[in-house]
Amino acid sequence: QKGRKMGSAWSEDVAKETTGVIASVESASPKPSRVREVLVNGRRRLWDAEFPRFVRVLFDPWREYVWDPTLTLTIILLPPLANALGVDYLVSYLLEGSFYLLPSGRAHPDDYLRRNAANQVLHASPAGIRAPHFHRPSDLHSALQGAFAFACGAAADIVGSLMNPRKMKKWLAALSQFKTYVDASGVGDELEEAILKPLLRGRLLDNIKILNDIQETTDANRPEQTLQKTPSPKDISQEIKDGTRMMRFATAAYGTEMILSAIDKPADKQELDSLKRAICFHTGVSTEDIKLLYVNDKGDCHVLHHLVAIDRVTKSIVLALRGTLSISGVIVDIQAMDCQYCTGKAHTGMAEMADILWAQSGDKIQKLFEEDEFKNFGLIITGHSLGAGTACLLNIKCHVEKLFGEDRSIKCFAFAPPPTFSTCDSHEYLDEKMEASIQKAIANTVAYIHDNDCVPFLSMSTIRRLAKMLDAVDNVTEHMWFFRRFQIFWEYRDIPQDIFDSVARARETKSKPIDGACDMAIPARIVIWMKKNAVGLFDGYGCDANMVAQLDVFMCEDMVADHMCEQYEDSLDALVAAHSDQE
Repeated sequence: QKGRKMGSAWSEDVAKETTGVIASVESASPKPSRVREVLVNGRRRLWDAEFPRFVRVLFDPWREYVWDPTLTLTIILLPPLANALGVDYLVSYLLEGSFYLLPSGRAHPDDYLRRNAANQVLHASPAGIRAPHFHRPSDLHSALQGAFAFACGAAADIVGSLMNPRKMKKWLAALSQFKTYVDASGVGDELEEAILKPLLRGRLLDNIKILNDIQETTDANRPEQTLQKTPSPKDISQEIKDGTRMMRFATAAYGTEMILSAIDKPADKQELDSLKRAICFHTGVSTEDIKLLYVNDKGDCHVLHHLVAIDRVTKSIVLALRGTLSISGVIVDIQAMDCQYCTGKAHTGMAEMADILWAQSGDKIQKLFEEDEFKNFGLIITGHSLGAGTACLLNIKCHVEKLFGEDRSIKCFAFAPPPTFSTCDSHEYLDEKMEASIQKAIANTVAYIHDNDCVPFLSMSTIRRLAKMLDAVDNVTEHMWFFRRFQIFWEYRDIPQDIFDSVARARETKSKPIDGACDMAIPARIVIWMKKNAVGLFDGYGCDANMVAQLDVFMCEDMVADHMCEQYEDSLDALVAAHSDQE
């Protein structure tokens, strides 16, 4: 893993580290080794290799964790063996030819430094100080740790459902309801035409790559298209500072594994040896201020894991909801049909989850406010992904149903929430007080989007629009020879103008309205969009939630990776640091 060192003196680092490791071997073999020279140059060429973006997603982990360590070991063992057998020249000749198969041209130092510039500035420890037992993981390590946490949650969920037939029955009923809706509404036919048909004929990956290239051309400045106003750093600085603190709670709601993937400061092992201590370390609250940890998966009805903590900095009781980390969470996510909720329309799965969660823990939160110490505290509801969408709807419920009275301050900080609410067709029977309550709930909500995260753009209506665009691409590519598609995919040939025209027509044509697919938006006063610029640093944009809802799903290789908790924490840290420098 030493090959991860990047910078202008990369080749010197390689020479120094390799020389230091094999000094004893070279002392026994003073004859210069051509094999060693070829291997060192080959290792440098490995890191110089340049591939298209979609291929790099698979190539980079193998390069970093398999091929580079293998080359390091080979540099130690092979040269003395080749010298001893007298085949140094032959082996070096064969190796040199194999390394030239790698495409060159990768500007590795700039690429990696741009990607991690903000993190290096923010999280660099003072010279000589190291974490006693734990250090900040790399981006790849964080992603793998998050994936591992999801795999563990899914496995535990499956085992629990096998032990609880009623839970399995609820799963099957939810899946059956979703399938019935998809078939009856015609959404299933649209998805089959856009995804299944080209998949079976080997064109789907080509279509996705072509659509990505088209969107990069036509939608290069997505945040600028949705600006609420031209923001200066001071316009959204408070939202960024508040979000930086609340994102820690949203991450903590996932549990220890996700905290470890996002942690950004030295930690002693004892500070992370239990869930409660890890939450306290990451959020900065004391163990006595963790009032509730709900992690029960044994019931018949799935309830999102959540925690309730006292945040004395903001003088608030914080309710943090976990996002998708199990099969049950995925089933909630896919129930994206709309339903009646608080006199509007909402995401069915998340609306039900908001009601279930309140029934489970609402009375405990209300009792906390009855204590003299917390009578004047406000309530903050936060979460990430599924937890963010549920938090938005629970916030609306608290305002509309006056669950904490008229005067209690209730705020919501939602990180990567999907579009979950719409007031469409509801104004006919909304009285002024009800509408005022909904608007107050929206006014007290701030949402956050990191770079190319796809989740804040996923709803039933946007999925239909995405299917229509993919079908528009497929209508042209299905008449192409395979070799021509191959050339377009690998960017040896430009995308034909007729594909651009086909996608443009698909965008201009409105889909046929269907029941259950109301156009929804994130119910927030402002959406803070943290977009990475050309040099790898972040710019913050204050965007209008309704305008964000009009954008399409952006297809790119980072659309899932940008959804991770640690990515949100890093980008918020970077913006806080940037705003502090400007002040």
